[in-house]
Amino acid sequence: MHISLAGRVAIVSGASRGIGLAVARALSESGARVVASTRTPSRELEELAATGRVFPAALNAATAEGAQLLADEVNSRFGKADILVNNIGATDPRRGAGFLDITDEEWREMIEVNLMSVVRVTRAALPLLMKQGGTIVNISTMNAMMPAPPIPAYSAAKAAVTNLTKSLAEEFGPKGIRANAVAPGPTRTAMWEGVPADLHELAASFGITLGRFAEPHEVAHLVVFLASDRASMITGANYVIDGGLVKTIH
Repeated sequence: MHISLAGRVAIVSGASRGIGLAVARALSESGARVVASTRTPSRELEELAATGRVFPAALNAATAEGAQLLADEVNSRFGKADILVNNIGATDPRRGAGFLDITDEEWREMIEVNLMSVVRVTRAALPLLMKQGGTIVNISTMNAMMPAPPIPAYSAAKAAVTNLTKSLAEEFGPKGIRANAVAPGPTRTAMWEGVPADLHELAASFGITLGRFAEPHEVAHLVVFLASDRASMITGANYVIDGGLVKTIH
């Protein structure tokens, strides 16, 4: 199935590596022009920018000021936005600390990075999206449905992102905005570099039915579909892409 996003303008936050970088690449390869935000542009993102379809924006979009700067950059460059992908996120700073050991400051950090980044970027971008209608795709996680004890704050913050996505779909659907969430399972990104175990062994121990981690581009392909007219009747949905890790129906 060929998907064309020719003429579309996309915003991708947290796009320097991993899933965000793969999403920026996949959107641009489908014909969209992409403004990709990151605090520090990576070499891979700079190489992608050389194609002329991806425009890095060096700023912290998790902050209110940075989110507005991102929207202003898109507005000054293109005058509109058709697609917003909220990808900023981070797991618990002390993975495995346990609920009783997590400080208020660590809770605030997880909420700021994982939830408030979505709130702020979406709030800043919605006036651009509502000019002609558009779509929002929020990157959540399967841990929003199947929380992991080593990362309770991350799991809770991402569950809020999934819930917020449904609220956005309800409020802004009549104004021409679709909003959906994508919930990846373990994905082969830099986060897993240095892990002593083999990733295939980890996949088996986690209970991933397909026996492997997802690749970033596989998640990106789902995002492209949801951002396209092929998904024109889909809103308020949460798509799990985890190779069969979540065993129950949600």
